[in-house]
Amino acid sequence: MRECYRFLQGASVMPYDLESVAKLLDDNMPSLSPTASKVMQLANNINTPPPELTKVIKLDPVLSAKVLKLVNSSYFALPNQIVSLEKAVIMLGLNTIKNLALSAATLAQMKAKSLPDNFDADGFWKHSLAVGVTAKLIAQKRGIDKKVIEDYFIAGLLHDLGILVEAKIYPEEFQRILLSIESISVYDAEEVILEGLTHCSIGKVLADKWTLSEELKNVMLGHHAPFDQAEPSSVTLSVYLANSICKNNAVGLVLDKPPVEVDPKVYEKLGIDASIESEILEVLEDEIIKAAEFLKV
Repeated sequence: MRECYRFLQGASVMPYDLESVAKLLDDNMPSLSPTASKVMQLANNINTPPPELTKVIKLDPVLSAKVLKLVNSSYFALPNQIVSLEKAVIMLGLNTIKNLALSAATLAQMKAKSLPDNFDADGFWKHSLAVGVTAKLIAQKRGIDKKVIEDYFIAGLLHDLGILVEAKIYPEEFQRILLSIESISVYDAEEVILEGLTHCSIGKVLADKWTLSEELKNVMLGHHAPFDQAEPSSVTLSVYLANSICKNNAVGLVLDKPPVEVDPKVYEKLGIDASIESEILEVLEDEIIKAAEFLKV
């Protein structure tokens, strides 16, 4: 009876479970490019020599251009122009190169043209970028090591990828979710319409398919309810807080009606207080403009 009702409503006849999501992803979503996968694999090894990484990056002209554009951008504000790809790789470091490759490959696969016409794709990307910037600013104010600070940015940038996947594999249900968020949160609407699935659990399946890091998987799964995880990491907690700050200040597309209440335990765990929000908002727009270099060819 439930299947018949779902069909009459114009929804998918696929069951709403993670196994079905994985199958739909296999049918509808490509894997990450071999170049991006190889770059991330090499960059995860701290002993990878720069020439070996450079050789792989050269196989992808778009990624090569992004590396050189980034190293010469205002984002890093270096005094002299860098024209050597290998030197750029050395100066940016393995972690930044890894995250740049991941963001470039991910965004290339998630084109706005695959989204519903009534979905604000520009607003979505601004929100994603703002959450990445805010998570990074939180990390900076906490004194996180510069070698890993870009991990916070990438985690924030990619936290909502499950929404794009949801729109692609469950298009009719997604339209119903968009119509429902005038009265309830997107998370609650998803749980009702997708019978327990949310963009968080769907994003985790995508992260599994793309063999992303455990850290990114946990962020995608836990950015709405971090304490559902036994020991949420500082990255997950920072993205949760960043997401709340950006929603409450209407930065980009907001699929929840503010205010979004922040669990006070987050501040305690991160060793900060709520005043950090006003400090971040003072510089957020400027930092978004600078960070947009990551998204440009």
